[in-house]
Amino acid sequence: MLPLVPAAAIPFLFLHRSYQGFAPHVGPAQVFSSDIAIAATVAAALIAGIRQGWDPLRRAPVLWAFAVALFVLVVASCFWRPLDHTQTHLVTAAKLIEYALLAPSVVLLLRRRLDVDRFLWVFVLWNVAAAAWGTLQFLGLVNEFEGKRPAQREVSFIGIHDFAGFSGATLAIGLAGIALGNRSRLVRVATASGIVGSILPASVFAYSGVVVAAILAAAVGRRAGTLTARRAGALVAILAVVGAGVYELRGSDVSNFLSFLGHSKPTASQSENIQTGAQHVLLAYIGVRIWLDHPILGVGLDRSSDDAHYEPYIAAAKRRFPHQAPSAFPSPQHRWGVQNLWIQALADTGVVGLALLLGTFAAAFVYAVRALRPAAFLALALIGWLAVATATWNALGIIAGNPMEALTWLGFGLAAAVGTLAA
Repeated sequence: MLPLVPAAAIPFLFLHRSYQGFAPHVGPAQVFSSDIAIAATVAAALIAGIRQGWDPLRRAPVLWAFAVALFVLVVASCFWRPLDHTQTHLVTAAKLIEYALLAPSVVLLLRRRLDVDRFLWVFVLWNVAAAAWGTLQFLGLVNEFEGKRPAQREVSFIGIHDFAGFSGATLAIGLAGIALGNRSRLVRVATASGIVGSILPASVFAYSGVVVAAILAAAVGRRAGTLTARRAGALVAILAVVGAGVYELRGSDVSNFLSFLGHSKPTASQSENIQTGAQHVLLAYIGVRIWLDHPILGVGLDRSSDDAHYEPYIAAAKRRFPHQAPSAFPSPQHRWGVQNLWIQALADTGVVGLALLLGTFAAAFVYAVRALRPAAFLALALIGWLAVATATWNALGIIAGNPMEALTWLGFGLAAAVGTLAA
């Protein structure tokens, strides 16, 4: 029963807070059903470790070393001077650590290939549900967070970028199967639901991760001798269909971004309304400016969104981006944050924090690559999964307790576990 706990947690981990119902406060922290699901997973992992031993954790020392060092820095950064909102930042750090515990929990609980297969089936089936719900939203048959808004980007019951990352990781499972000639039902369902789920939220960053996942799948399939012309054509066709769908829903944003880059003159509407791509560049600019003034250890966890740390750069940002809507700039009414994990890591924890973060991702990639020989399909699926997560984080900053954290740490745990699975 213990190996089923992570699978049972998936519906709670990939569910927006708006759908999680009653969430009481325990001290300064709010407890959601996703937190309870993580607590149950960690408890099950501790029981598994006591009963079956802790040896699986010893097989990924580099990953754990980078992760521990990263979180030591994250917690310490909550006390960078001047001390402000320290309690809030400590709660954020605690939530980040809570989600990170999913990785070692997965390693302790999923010790057999059968356990991983069951986990992936629940993961894929939950994406089927998310894609179906997003389709109903697209057709205007059910509400999303702001009511019925048909024929646009959809959030399903997860959230725009979280939905895109979740579906992109699901599609990566399908791409790996196609490249390696795996015709299982899991691969077919993952491919179909991943295509639909990747189109509906129309995240350019998540799609770029899917493209990388497809290229890597093709490279591994070619090396293994399983990539036939027909399978290569299938990979290309999937990328074309998803790309066309994303462009159809984001065409106006692409035009606006080209205008922002200077390829056309901005319209009055573009100067009055927030343009997604342009705002990401604007917020990244502010994040880089914060980092340049605090290059080694940053300003402290999540402090890049504090008034005192972004306000000194607003005037320069307005001169640099004169055609952006006033509401696109950070303000006490609009605490946008940096909205890019990699740049926020620089701003909040400096080059040291970014190096530790990159090291954590790189270690997980290395473990997945090493597992290609004993478990080609699972390893390749996880390589694609991590590629999608890496790309999608370009659209999200540090948000405590969001589904992308679960996606990332589950991917890390699976990468650490997959090379040594029992039959």
